[in-house]
Amino acid sequence: MIKKMMKKGMIKDVFSRLKISPRVVPETEPLNHHVSYNLARGSCYLVLEPKASFGFEVFTSLVKGKCPDCNHREAFICESIGCNRCSLPCPCKGCRNTRAQGLCFTMRSPIETRLNYTLQTTPIFWISNHGPDNVSPVDLEIISDIISKFLKQSRNPVVIVDGIEYLIFENGYSSVLRFLKDAAEAMVLQNAIMILPVNQTAIEPKELALMQRSLKSLNPQVLDKNNLNDSNS
Repeated sequence: MIKKMMKKGMIKDVFSRLKISPRVVPETEPLNHHVSYNLARGSCYLVLEPKASFGFEVFTSLVKGKCPDCNHREAFICESIGCNRCSLPCPCKGCRNTRAQGLCFTMRSPIETRLNYTLQTTPIFWISNHGPDNVSPVDLEIISDIISKFLKQSRNPVVIVDGIEYLIFENGYSSVLRFLKDAAEAMVLQNAIMILPVNQTAIEPKELALMQRSLKSLNPQVLDKNNLNDSNS
């Protein structure tokens, strides 16, 4: 067992040195009874909050909820491990729309994130120098490459990056701003959505102002439950 773990760690170290990003496969989460927040596609949203609670609430609603324009009232809550592996006669299978598929980068462990938000199939990467499914905070190129590959593979991609403050600390503000600018342009080209929870007290006011200038703002106090297009109501 120890030898296998050492071998896996050595392989990851080689990939990191060669700047080879790990393989990521888009997966659709099981459907819950909620309708997702209706966000504009081709957009990158900045969420200012001390902790990434609202950002993850929006992300989870997008990848686990019904489409905002869902016409299938008979769609039911599903406990299957993802739509791709499900054999039940769900109305979603005959729908022309494609339910959102998520990609997550977070400073919290993947296990904790999956438990907290009931994410079963969404690829989750831990922004850390240790642990499973980790990506180093200094490897902005790898993070960018993972996002790029995911956007090209998924037909309805949603990305959340939790830990922008940490990335700024490790790489400097200029490098992270370039990373965010490239990511925002990729969202437009691939008609995708990116959610960026940020603790504004951890960033200099001038730096935050530049981010707000190039990104859309998502305010928890404005975008609340009343903005949900719930087909059941």
